[in-house]
Amino acid sequence: MAPKQAGEVALVHPVKNNQGEWADVLQRATIALDLRRHFRDPHALSVDLRQLTAHDQVVRDTVMDTPGVREVLAATALQVQGYLAGPTAAPLTVVTQCAGGRHRAATTAMALRAVVAGDVEQAAAYGLADAAKPFADRDLVVDLVHRDLDKDVVDR
Repeated sequence: MAPKQAGEVALVHPVKNNQGEWADVLQRATIALDLRRHFRDPHALSVDLRQLTAHDQVVRDTVMDTPGVREVLAATALQVQGYLAGPTAAPLTVVTQCAGGRHRAATTAMALRAVVAGDVEQAAAYGLADAAKPFADRDLVVDLVHRDLDKDVVDR
């Protein structure tokens, strides 16, 4: 069977509890990345970063320079490829999760969006150009939904 040339991939952030319209996102997720325990929180690293978000380059750099983050994202891209190679053409949902949704989850979702959309140039800005190359000619529809990116800072 030839690999599919088109598909749909959604990248979303789940809720932190079991209420609201996003409550079942983790249950529906094809792939879920929980970044809370394994990767440092920019919110806790520096007072200067607390009010910033993944819209700010310094936050994206801080997240992407965290040891292991690029490797996890490259491995996630391989997982997406594996699902897309399967015999069933079903949409995929990839969830990224962190404590506040403004730094780690948002940055990694942006990076994965670039990779899975096959945007090699944008993926290179995250250090993931090689991971994006296999997706370059796939014409995937990739929707990115940020749940918390533009919300107020979570006091912790």
